[in-house]
Amino acid sequence: MDTHRLTEAHADTARARVLLALDVPDADAAQELVARVGDCIGGIKIGKELFTACGPDIVRTLGTRMPVFLDLKFHDIPNTVASAVRAAGRLGVRWLTLHVAGGAAMLEAAAQSRDSLSAEQRPLLLGVTVLTSTATNDPEEVVDRALLARTCGLDGAITSPLEVARLRQACGSDFLLVTPGVRPAGASRDDQRRVASPADAIRNGADYLVIGRPIRCAPDPRAAAASVVAEVASALRDRAPEASGKTRSAPPQTRRSRLENMLRDSGAFLEGHFVLTSGLHSKRYVQCAKLLQYPQYARRAGMWLAERLRTYEPHAVVSVALGGLVIGQETAAALGVRAVFAERNADGDLSLRRGFELEPGERVAIVDDVCTRGTSVAECEKLVRAAGALPVVAGAIIDRSAGQRDFALPFESLIPVEAIAVAPENCDACASGQQAVKPGSRRTTAPASGAPRAAQPDAPGSAHHH
Repeated sequence: MDTHRLTEAHADTARARVLLALDVPDADAAQELVARVGDCIGGIKIGKELFTACGPDIVRTLGTRMPVFLDLKFHDIPNTVASAVRAAGRLGVRWLTLHVAGGAAMLEAAAQSRDSLSAEQRPLLLGVTVLTSTATNDPEEVVDRALLARTCGLDGAITSPLEVARLRQACGSDFLLVTPGVRPAGASRDDQRRVASPADAIRNGADYLVIGRPIRCAPDPRAAAASVVAEVASALRDRAPEASGKTRSAPPQTRRSRLENMLRDSGAFLEGHFVLTSGLHSKRYVQCAKLLQYPQYARRAGMWLAERLRTYEPHAVVSVALGGLVIGQETAAALGVRAVFAERNADGDLSLRRGFELEPGERVAIVDDVCTRGTSVAECEKLVRAAGALPVVAGAIIDRSAGQRDFALPFESLIPVEAIAVAPENCDACASGQQAVKPGSRRTTAPASGAPRAAQPDAPGSAHHH
């Protein structure tokens, strides 16, 4: 197929995807820039600077020439934001931004306000996740915010080009992704921290690109805009399956699959010869400590587990040290309650030390990293009751108990793992003379020669786990 002809076929689509940021001080500068590059782009972004200087009139004036992306990042009480959405819709804007940090109630009010408008006035609502001028080492935070926007009824999200592929995977194909922070090769980053080229952003799944200074400040803004459009057209040609006229069909990711990715990325899936707490042997093991060594993963797992435990209204979290110490702390932080931990004394019994105390009647969530049979949780439950407090729920990152637990408390986990294990007399590894490792904090056997290696199971949650 002729490359030039294919690129031309995508030219109109490419132009429609490029939105010029009119970050200029007044109406004259805005109109002059639009006159120079207007037929090379698909829309204009009016932000706080221009809107504050010119008011709604600039939207009405320029909106007769091309679609307007009103980027005011609404963040206020739900009623105020809902009223602002209606006002923006009546101005005729095509896209409108809100800060996802405003919370679910605000986002839902905005979506309801949008839906109350006529079809001609109804803007597309885009949730701002994390500003591209802000550095982040936790892409899962961006994913969580985008998924909240989707759940609350927004049409899409604003995200940096570095997270767009992750969000496309997580949010599915029918959720708009708009990426600022786009810089052509050789262009200055200015105050942007998380940037990529137009081609990379499009190939990774962006629907629209917002570009300001690389076009506005170029010696020839029109030529700069045309160059960006050509780069986008080339990327669209390469992107499959959309390049062949098909629609992306990737379904949204689940929280479970996201956690599986985190476990895999951290090397938490181990392969070797292991003795489980139950005494059974297994060829595979999930070592949560490998996950929790990364603060961004620990924080995310704690937030997710806290969501599961919040309905039980705990006043404190008691974790089982050492395995549950980190996840217990993160879960308590997300719940906004205090965190203490139980540890084993010289006799091997769990106890509260270091001056930790529980109040009579205090509602307690017991947290561990992994639940196999829950023996440690059961011990901790007795300890909590002996202190006069009330254990109300147990939680763990991983549940490999298959429902066979040594405690009767309600139990919440983030991911179940099938525990395939055998008695020592039926263990092939034992028969071959391979030494066993007791993973976790209570080692009872000498490690085998050669450390366990990170495994890449075909389907986490399947027989590859234990």
